[in-house]
Amino acid sequence: MRLNDRTTGTALAEKYDAIAYEAQSNPLSHPDHMAVVATLFGLAPPNVATCRVLEFGCNDGANLLPMAASLPDAQFVGCDLSPRAIAAARQAAAELAIANVRFVEGDLSELPEALGEFDYMIAHGVYSWVPARVRDAMFTLAGRRLRPNGVMFVSYNVYPGCHIRRAIWEVLRMHVDGVDGARARLARARELAAALAEPGTTQNKTDALLRAEFERVAKVTDSALYHDDLAEPNDPVYFREFAAHAGAHGLEFASEAQLRVTRPIGVAPSMLQLFAGLDRLEREQYLDFAHLRRFRQSLLCRCESTTGFRLAPERIASMRIAASTALLRAAADGKPLIRSGQGDAAADAEAQALRALFEWLVAIAPQTASLSEIEERLLWPPPSGGAASPRSIEALVADACLDGSLMLQLHRPALVALAGERPLASVVSRWQAGRGVRVTNLWHETIQMHDQIALRLLALLDGSRTRTEVAAAMTDILPASGAAAREQRIDEYLRQLGKHGFLLR
Repeated sequence: MRLNDRTTGTALAEKYDAIAYEAQSNPLSHPDHMAVVATLFGLAPPNVATCRVLEFGCNDGANLLPMAASLPDAQFVGCDLSPRAIAAARQAAAELAIANVRFVEGDLSELPEALGEFDYMIAHGVYSWVPARVRDAMFTLAGRRLRPNGVMFVSYNVYPGCHIRRAIWEVLRMHVDGVDGARARLARARELAAALAEPGTTQNKTDALLRAEFERVAKVTDSALYHDDLAEPNDPVYFREFAAHAGAHGLEFASEAQLRVTRPIGVAPSMLQLFAGLDRLEREQYLDFAHLRRFRQSLLCRCESTTGFRLAPERIASMRIAASTALLRAAADGKPLIRSGQGDAAADAEAQALRALFEWLVAIAPQTASLSEIEERLLWPPPSGGAASPRSIEALVADACLDGSLMLQLHRPALVALAGERPLASVVSRWQAGRGVRVTNLWHETIQMHDQIALRLLALLDGSRTRTEVAAAMTDILPASGAAAREQRIDEYLRQLGKHGFLLR
């Protein structure tokens, strides 16, 4: 393949140096999440605590560094074409004193053999945004260096949904063609997107659909606009093409990383009947048709599944279960945690049990529970004479995980709900709190924290200060009436930080 001047390695590196890519953690790419999903679908993934992880396109380490900090006995390698990004990643690792991570500048096809094999690989925002030869080199490398029971995370743009996006991309690229300079191209693209987003005379429903896309583009960050909508290359594929490409290198599609999208939610009955006659890979492709899907985050493996890659709820017995951030937010906002069974006795019994489970897990968050502890607490199934449920506790919990209310863990982070006398927060979140509003908790979630008091407090929690000393250091930003009132406010902030997975002590 002959590369044009916008798809060479040098051009790709310069593109990321011209407009910084706003990288952040992706919890779906964390080794523990990959291991959880792989286990549920019949695999036996490597031990997360001592795993070896390789990230393609690691940028400034925003995804890799929090992993490395929280898994000190594991080893991490990140590679990227951008000298500026790699320099930033190395600088951050030095400032954080994280020794179990290494950053390599250069083409992924030229990674030194001495780096060895890996248990987990991550390619977030790479596959669709590099030339075909680089995609092929990535899968060649994965086919050789991903361990037999390892798992690989790959995100990519897909058709048919990206046919709509491609119409927008082509319009914007035509409009900025010949414009020099990244900032000038961004400004010109936003100008046209904003104009085309304005309401006008609608000839058909397609007009409204495209107008909504232009409105989205006009509002996205510079990073998203430059590195996605205006990016060249940006090559969506049909899922079956992706699966075939992976298969040619000995890589098997295991599941989507996001459990919620593994079910045919909202699909018409006629489509469900059609699914019954399809194999699992065909079913995935037709799910994309049904949902007009535009983006996937898939897990690949090199081994067979003991369940035929079918979800096995009974495997939850080996995991820890916790309230998800979404459930915590719903509880904090006073929203109902679950709908009633609407008159059906079995459904009502399930709803009542799940409501009690959710309330308990919210109350003890960030602590987790085992399946046996949950079963004992809920007295499930109900005693004889009550409304019987045909479903097991494993099936109930699995559904709650699939809809995002609960999360599963194989390697449990050492979190505490209540701060001790000398509160300690994770090193990465403290470092981030002094540099912006995006902070990463120990569930590997990036949270935008706009409260300046919370950010200042988080940055102070290095374990060297007592709670009283922490409160004293906050007098300029928390001029409460008296030390006692100030300490009370600090305690409330600490409770919230603990609840959302930031506190180690």
